[in-house]
Amino acid sequence: MKERVVVLLTAFGIVASLVLGTVYKVYNIHLNRSYLVVEKRIIEGAEACVFDNKCNDEDMTLGVLISKGYASDEINPKTSLYYDRDSLIKKVNGTFVFEGH
Repeated sequence: MKERVVVLLTAFGIVASLVLGTVYKVYNIHLNRSYLVVEKRIIEGAEACVFDNKCNDEDMTLGVLISKGYASDEINPKTSLYYDRDSLIKKVNGTFVFEGH
C-alpha cells in the first residue's frame, strides 16, 4: 500500500512540474511578444513622424509622438501601467529604439 502511494505521489510531482514549467515558458513567450508589439507600434509612429517631417531625426519622447498624433498611450504588458511620456525613442545606427523598459 505504501509503495503505491509513493509511486502515485512521485507521478503527480513529475506531472505537476512539467505542467508548471510549460505554463511558465508559455507566459514568458507571450510577455516578450507583447513587448515587441508595443515597441513596434511606437517605433512605426516615430518613423512616420520623421517621414512626414513633423519630427526631427534625433531623439524624441513618447509624449511628442502622442501630442502629434503618431502614437497613443501604450500600456506596459508586465505592469499594466502606462509608459511614461518622457520615455525616449532614440535613433541608433539608422534604426529607432524605444527605451521605455
